[in-house]
Amino acid sequence: MNKQWLFCCIAVIMFSGLGAKENYSSWWQKGNNYYKQKNYDSAAAYYGKIADIESGNAEVNYNLGNTYYRLNNIGATVLNYERALKLDPGYQQATDNLYLAKSRINNRIQEVPQIFFVRWWNGATKSNLTNIYAITAFLLFLAALSYYIARQLKAIQYSAPLQLTIGVFVLCIVLLGMSIASAQKAVASDKAIVMQDGSPLMLQPKYGKSQSQVPEGTKVRICNEKPGWYEVTLPDGRTGWLETTSVAKI
Repeated sequence: MNKQWLFCCIAVIMFSGLGAKENYSSWWQKGNNYYKQKNYDSAAAYYGKIADIESGNAEVNYNLGNTYYRLNNIGATVLNYERALKLDPGYQQATDNLYLAKSRINNRIQEVPQIFFVRWWNGATKSNLTNIYAITAFLLFLAALSYYIARQLKAIQYSAPLQLTIGVFVLCIVLLGMSIASAQKAVASDKAIVMQDGSPLMLQPKYGKSQSQVPEGTKVRICNEKPGWYEVTLPDGRTGWLETTSVAKI
């Protein structure tokens, strides 16, 4: 009886997976067809269904960004291009289209230029570099371990300088640290996009005084959270509180 029950469970899971793939393919084709027909609302609906079950698909987010751009929904456009780039930082088409979308933000808040070493660090710890750093560190460690074993077995006569040994060890630690930093970026949820134009930036949540209005499509960093509110930092460095309903996390 237990074996029959297990077989039924496995069969249900397998057929459910096949059904999901069939739906995925069907929705993708319908979304593409509606987009070509310039029926952008329907295209967005089908791409959105795919995004709900394939949250790690950069191409789906890219297509959603293109669709919302046609609908002149700047907030959703920027959000989906940013999501595509979070998944695939090297997605050049998403980068180019994001630049175009940001140029359509009314009263756009200009970003304060980052210090050069901050720009370098952000570039060196992109989320798509996680595996590269981890594999490189592992190969270096493996090479060092192989050398140590070979020396113990007297298979080789060469004696590496102490400085080289220390250097390889330090490099492994640095690479592992950069791999961890890159991995954290891939799962970080402290960035968000303002989805409602003219969202009031409050000095304090709920009962605070409005400092200014934040344009739709503005990218903010979430610093703190209270029920119904996010404390955010704007591109120009100002801080304040926005209602959670007015933003969407990347």
